[in-house]
Amino acid sequence: MKLGIRGKLFLISVVLIVIAGLSWGLYVEGELRVRLEQRIETELVRHVRTARETIQATDKLDSIPAINQLATRLARAMDCRITVIAAGGRVLGDSDLTTPQVVAVDNHGNRPEVVAALAQGQGRSRRYSTTLGVEMLYVAVPYRADGEHDIGPPDGKPGIVRAARPLAEVDRAVARLRVLLWLAGIFGLVVAIAMSALASHFFSRTLRELARSARAISSGGYERRPRINVATSDEIGRLAGSLNRMSEDIEATVAALAAERSRFEAVLEGMNEAVIAIDSDFRITLTNSTAQELLELDHVPVGEPLIEHLRVPAIHDLLAEPGASATSEFELPGKVPRRVMSRVSPESDSGGCIVVLHDVTSIRRLETVRRDFVANVSHELRTPVSVIRANAETLLDGGIDDPVHSKRLLDALLRNAERLSRLLDDLLDLARIEAGRYDMERGEVLLARAAEQAIESVERTAREKRIELQCEIDDSLRVQADEKALDQILVNYLDNAVKYTPEGGAVSVSARADRDRVIIEIADNGPGIPPHLRERIFERFYRVDPGRSRNMGGTGLGLSIVKHLAEAMGGDAGVRAREPHGSRFWLSLARAEKQSGSRPSRS
Repeated sequence: MKLGIRGKLFLISVVLIVIAGLSWGLYVEGELRVRLEQRIETELVRHVRTARETIQATDKLDSIPAINQLATRLARAMDCRITVIAAGGRVLGDSDLTTPQVVAVDNHGNRPEVVAALAQGQGRSRRYSTTLGVEMLYVAVPYRADGEHDIGPPDGKPGIVRAARPLAEVDRAVARLRVLLWLAGIFGLVVAIAMSALASHFFSRTLRELARSARAISSGGYERRPRINVATSDEIGRLAGSLNRMSEDIEATVAALAAERSRFEAVLEGMNEAVIAIDSDFRITLTNSTAQELLELDHVPVGEPLIEHLRVPAIHDLLAEPGASATSEFELPGKVPRRVMSRVSPESDSGGCIVVLHDVTSIRRLETVRRDFVANVSHELRTPVSVIRANAETLLDGGIDDPVHSKRLLDALLRNAERLSRLLDDLLDLARIEAGRYDMERGEVLLARAAEQAIESVERTAREKRIELQCEIDDSLRVQADEKALDQILVNYLDNAVKYTPEGGAVSVSARADRDRVIIEIADNGPGIPPHLRERIFERFYRVDPGRSRNMGGTGLGLSIVKHLAEAMGGDAGVRAREPHGSRFWLSLARAEKQSGSRPSRS
C-alpha cells in the first residue's frame, strides 16, 4: 500500500518514538544496574572492613567452629555473607555453611578477589558461586590475627575476610524498573502517537495544499488555482510564499506567451504564402492553413517527414545546402498543377529551417497575358497602320491623280481607320471596365426588348448570309442590369454567332429563370469550340482561328469585354457546346421580379 505524506510522517514519528523509548529504557536499565552494584559494593567494603576489625579484636578464635560462629553472627548483623579464609586459602568460616561444610569446602586461595586482596589490599569480583549456585559480588580484604588465636600456619601471612552478596536483588530491582519503564513507555508512546498523528495531520494538510498547488501549476491550471494561505512564517510559510510568487510569475509569463502565440498564429494564418517549419531531421513542426491548402492536405502534418507531402526535387536540393538561404521556382504537382516560388531560410538555434512557398501561378499567367496582350495589340495595330501608311505613300507618290486607284486606296484608308478606331474603342472600354470607371446604372431591364434591339443590330448581316434569327424570351422577364452594358454583351454575342455561322444557318436567343437568376443563351450551329479552348476565348485577343477572325474584321476583344461587363453587373458569362454542333454562349444575371407569361417565337 502506497503511503501518503501524512502516513509517512506518522510512521516516521512512531518509529522514532519507539527507538528513542527503547534506547532510553536500555540506558536507564544499564545505569540502574551499575549504580546498584556500586552501592552494594560500597556497602560490602564497609561490611568487610567492619568484619576484619571485629575478627582482629576477638580473642580465642582458635577453632573452625568458633570462627564459623563469629562469621555467622557478623553476616546476620550486616545482611551479607561473611567468609574467613586462612593465609593458604583454607576456609575457616562461612556464614552460609555449617561447620562440616566449611571443613569440606575446597581451597579458596585461587579465587580472583582473594588473589587481588593479597596483592593490592582489596579485591573485587563478580562471578557465579559454585558453592551457593548463584551470581555473587565479592569484596575481600586481608587481616592479621594474634598468634594465640590464629589457626592458620604460623608463617605470619595474613588471612582474608570476604563479604559477599547475591546479585539477585539487583536483578529484581532492575526487573521492577523494567516493568515500570514498559508501562511508562507504553503510556508515553500512546500520548506521543496521538500528538504525532495530530501534528502530522496539521503539517500534512499544509503540505497537501502545497502539493495541490504544485500540481495545478504543472498541469497549467493557473486560473483554477487558489492562492495558498499559510499563516506561519516558518519554512513551510516561506515555501508557500515562494510557490505563490512563482505561480504569479508563471501566470504572467504564460499569458504573455499565449498573447504572443495568438499574434503569431494570426500573422501566420493571415499570410498568403504557405509557411512550413521543419527540424534538423526534415520533419514538419509547423504549418499554416495556406500550406495545407497548397499541398492539398486534409490534416495537420506536424511530425511527419516533409518528403511525404512535398515530392519536389528542387526543394530537397535547397534543403541539402545547410546554413544558406536559397530560392527556387518549380511546378507543384497536384489536382491543379501550380507554379510555386520557394524560399528556404535556416534556423540557427534548432538546426531546422523555414520553407516559404508562394503561389505565383496567377502572376505568371498574368505575365503571359501581358506579353500576349502587348504582342497582340502590336500585331493588331500593325496591320491597319501599315495599310494606312502604304496607301498614303502611294497617294502622295501620284496615285491620287489616278481616279480608279485613288478611290480604292481611299476606301482602304477608311476601312482600316475604322478598324483602328474600333480597336481603340474596345481597348478603352476594357480599360475603363477593369479600372471600375465604366459608368453603369443598374436597374430593371425588360429582357425581351433588349434582345430585340440587339437582333436589329445584326439583322442586315444575317440576311446577307441567309441566317435565321430566333428570339424566345418571355415578355415579362426582367433582369437587374445596365441597359447599355447588356446591349453591348448581346450585340457581341450575336455578332460572333452570325460571323461564325455558315450561310443558311440559324441563331437563337432564349432565356430561362433559375430561382433568383436569369440565364440568357445565344445558340448557333456553327463549327463550335473545342472543350480545352472554351475558357480561353474570353481572354483578350485570343482567337480559335486567328486568320479567319481577322478576315472577318474582329478585334479579338469582344468576348473579353463581355466577360468583364457581366462580372461588373454581378453576373457571369461562359460558353458550352450545342449538339450536334455549334455553341451556346450564356449570360447569367440577377432576376428583377418573378412574373410569367408567353410570347411567340420571332423569326
